[in-house]
Amino acid sequence: IDAPADPNTPLAIDARSLHIRRGDTTILDGVSCQVARGEAVAILGPNGCGKTTFVRALTGQMFLTSGRATVLGETIGETDLWKLRRRIGIVNPTVDPGPDAHVTGALVDASLTTTDVVCTGYFATVTLYQQPTDEQRDHARNLLRQVGLGRRLDHTFEALSTGERRRAIIARALVHMPELLILDEPTSGLDVAGREQVIATVESLLTLPQRPTVMMITHHVEELSPKTSQVFLMRDGRFIEAGSPRDVITPESLTRTFGCKVFVRRGARPLL
Repeated sequence: IDAPADPNTPLAIDARSLHIRRGDTTILDGVSCQVARGEAVAILGPNGCGKTTFVRALTGQMFLTSGRATVLGETIGETDLWKLRRRIGIVNPTVDPGPDAHVTGALVDASLTTTDVVCTGYFATVTLYQQPTDEQRDHARNLLRQVGLGRRLDHTFEALSTGERRRAIIARALVHMPELLILDEPTSGLDVAGREQVIATVESLLTLPQRPTVMMITHHVEELSPKTSQVFLMRDGRFIEAGSPRDVITPESLTRTFGCKVFVRRGARPLL
């Protein structure tokens, strides 16, 4: 299924019939989509349906068996992935380390201050092996204020709540002002307050005048922003339906996607 973007707008993502097979297992089965720059889209589907594998294919972390993926004008397999990845911000639950992260080698050193954790995003490192400039540090602090962590600038990362850590990681993903921001289950494992804080942070990003293209990957329909223009429903490694939220988020479509009876009630969603 391919829901074409506006032909007059440059594409952030142009995926054509992506297949990934490992042995006898098909992980992606002919996935196609087009996402315009500056667009907010969502991929909905149950656990294990191929959502994260699709992200890895777009960032060159998993090799395609067949198909063609162009991201931010660069074709995967024909471009410098290191340079491309610096233009992409990714947030997922695996970036939330425990208190011993500085020992176990998780994505960030949890003994750093929140500001320094954000600064590691400049160098794509676990900890700070070189000192950020004053300008970089000021920018990191401004990003933390933007995501609602202005009172946590000098707290250690390990002292933050799980929801605050996730918001700090969103700020880390924004240090280079990515052209594409991929949010892969960003609220996984959070309590109600933490989830609402992360959703409010994402919503604030979508109000920026030069906002990045945002792809939200989730199995929670209620987390989608009202600014979402396209929704892709995924099951068994395929997009089974795509279109506007009003056309796609229906009881029939979601029941087919999740394999259980789903009811839909539309209404305003208050944010913290």
